[in-house]
Amino acid sequence: MINNKIKKIALLTYENFNEEIQNILLDSETEYLIFLYFTSNANKNLNLLEKIKKYFFNPSKDEYMKNVLILSKKEFLANDLLVRGIITPNNLENFDYFNFIKLYEQNNDLNIDKFLIDNRDTFNYKLDLYDKKSPWLYYQNKTGILIIDENTHDKILKNYHKVRFFIPEIVLVTLGGTGDEKLIKLLKLIGADAHITLGFINKLAIPYTKRTDAYVYIEEENYAEIGRNFINKILFNQSYPNNLIELRNFLKIPEKNFEADMTYDEEREINKKEIKYYSLVLESGSSLKNEVTINEDTLIFNSGLQKKYTLSKISNSSMS
Repeated sequence: MINNKIKKIALLTYENFNEEIQNILLDSETEYLIFLYFTSNANKNLNLLEKIKKYFFNPSKDEYMKNVLILSKKEFLANDLLVRGIITPNNLENFDYFNFIKLYEQNNDLNIDKFLIDNRDTFNYKLDLYDKKSPWLYYQNKTGILIIDENTHDKILKNYHKVRFFIPEIVLVTLGGTGDEKLIKLLKLIGADAHITLGFINKLAIPYTKRTDAYVYIEEENYAEIGRNFINKILFNQSYPNNLIELRNFLKIPEKNFEADMTYDEEREINKKEIKYYSLVLESGSSLKNEVTINEDTLIFNSGLQKKYTLSKISNSSMS
């Protein structure tokens, strides 16, 4: 199907938002790429972002706002702000905005991401695009998920200081034996505030770290992918935060208190944690419904007829 809509860029600021958003919504003949203009006022920026979400973001359907970009002096992360991209000009005051618009609007058949990438040098800006394929942070049905593995380790160290809104409620660590020490150090650095921290393994001989709440053993070569898909799917089984609470309760992870406590001793609390192993098995589904069944230490999640996940606690006696 041919898209005959006119392509335009609309610049929305804190001051003009209410007027401009109405023009955008009423103009059905135009396909808008929306630029949110971020200033040095963090509260106004947050307000602007929350207002645009009301019109263009549904957390139960959308990964991110595909038609929204942010223009800012400060670097942000698209996956954090749930936008298509962040444009950070080297000199915002001298950014050739009108020629940028002209170039974009002259070509109705362009690929937006390619256009943004190809014009970085011409218009002298840094660009961060939303990462769908291999993100190290993302939201799944409002739940913040942080991925720690060999591929994301350096990205996290380089970019975590740019995070403004993301809170890692679930941390998923892929452990393989070799090189795990640096992942555990990173987990120590940034993973303490998560409600659930799981280590995915495919060998039971991998040394246990109490920096996690449990290890999940998956006897497959693509064990990390299977584990992440399970978490992603089960988070959609209920609305937030019930999805997170149900999983935490099944894993018997104590509710964490994130209030400031001057007497809190992290090492002491970690040493008190139980060593827990679970096995996760993926099979063909046996029900048309998406449903979770819990029987003591076994959770069965049917994701339609295609997939059935069985998460079972491994007894300490079988580990010895």
